[in-house]
Amino acid sequence: MANKVSKPNAVNKLFSDDEASFWIPLVEISADLVRVIDKQTKSKMQVHTNFAEAALLAYLAGVFESGMSMTELSNRLNLSASRVTRIIQDMEAKGLVTRNQSKLDKRSNIVQITKVGVARLNEDGPVHIDTVREIVFSKLNEVEMKTLAKLLVRIRQSLAEVDHNLT
Repeated sequence: MANKVSKPNAVNKLFSDDEASFWIPLVEISADLVRVIDKQTKSKMQVHTNFAEAALLAYLAGVFESGMSMTELSNRLNLSASRVTRIIQDMEAKGLVTRNQSKLDKRSNIVQITKVGVARLNEDGPVHIDTVREIVFSKLNEVEMKTLAKLLVRIRQSLAEVDHNLT
């Protein structure tokens, strides 16, 4: 992460000034957010899971009995299938999750959180959430958060529509 935010005028006028003043910070935030949160939580020396592992555990805790396919996890977290596979293999080695062949589709693996995974999520989850509050939410007031949330949902919907049309 650069020490200071890039100046919109650095974009050689491919974007309008308004577009650049929005787009450049958005790209920088996308690149930095998870990395900085991981770095901050690790510096607290209280967590055993990184942000991706904690997110996977949170998703799996929501579907404890049925589990979730590797493909669905990949899609929900917007991570490549190979990245999810590596993360799940590491988590499996730590006893946080199990991975079994789907009874409905033999080509698919279903991942389930273990009791150890639930305990780890209960232990590490609050640290991750407090870190997000410290880094992100504390910098915005309630109106700003609601406005930004609406705008991000609108952008996300546009991305989903384009993505759907490309498949």
